Amino acid sequence: MAPLPKPTPSTIAAIDQHYVDSCEDWDSLGISVSIAGTECHRALWYELRWASQPEPATGKRQRLFERGQDDEDKMLRDLRAIGVEVWGEQEKARAVHGFVRGKLDGIALGLLEAPKTTHVVECKSVNTKGFNAIIKDKVKKAKPLHHAQIQLYMHILGLDRGFYYVKCADTQEYWAERVEYDVEYCLRLLANLERIIFSDAPPGKLSDDPEFFKCRFCKHHAVCHRQEMPRVSCRTCIHFQPERGGDCHVSCARWAKPLGVNEQRAACPAHLFNPNMIDGEQIDFDEENEVIVYRMRDGVVWRDGETRE
Repeated sequence: MAPLPKPTPSTIAAIDQHYVDSCEDWDSLGISVSIAGTECHRALWYELRWASQPEPATGKRQRLFERGQDDEDKMLRDLRAIGVEVWGEQEKARAVHGFVRGKLDGIALGLLEAPKTTHVVECKSVNTKGFNAIIKDKVKKAKPLHHAQIQLYMHILGLDRGFYYVKCADTQEYWAERVEYDVEYCLRLLANLERIIFSDAPPGKLSDDPEFFKCRFCKHHAVCHRQEMPRVSCRTCIHFQPERGGDCHVSCARWAKPLGVNEQRAACPAHLFNPNMIDGEQIDFDEENEVIVYRMRDGVVWRDGETRE
């Protein structure tokens, strides 16, 4: 018999609920710079198209987010305390028509290693294992997502040096690495991101094995590997269109109109899933009534759009 779970003390439950109540669920408008270097391009395609429900807010999650922000503020104050000039905190950074999006931790001038060189600053707080790996192998190998992030910020700002500034959350130790801008890496990465953003079909899976360790804990595991239906929103619709030449502008081909964020979340009665998101074979399409017919993996015939209000 499994042990009975212990109830959360009422005071702690109330604190957690306070965090939940003060937090709004949100959807990323594009692909965050923090995940742009993700190995699985399919996961990025799903992320842009809101294939899965947003992760629910919890007290623990919100406190971890706030601790990260507090650590970042303290690390930047420590740079200023030794005479380094720091500016640009939370400055927006955009690429690929605004669909690749991030906010800077800061920009610094006067670092002792190169006092006359302006650096993009990327602050991170990691556990002891991650901290030791960074010291041993450097950021490119130890933390490829962090490496992609600081490279993209350098590219967007037109700077050729970054300052990867790390704190060990367990011991309060600091470490830093100066990073050189890699133009070839950035151009390849941005080209891949552009293909992901403007493609109607997802890239291939990282693995066909649902138990593969890099897939098991992915936010989109259920949609990608367990045939779960995608979330209903404009972004999972066949009519969804990312637009070039703006700042993360999207439109609806069905209604020939731009789409606001709230419209995208709600979807409209004409919503039809992008067939590339459906785990079934498309066998028919009723153009007049806007119905797509599938034979699902279990043999059931499903008509998407037929029950539309």
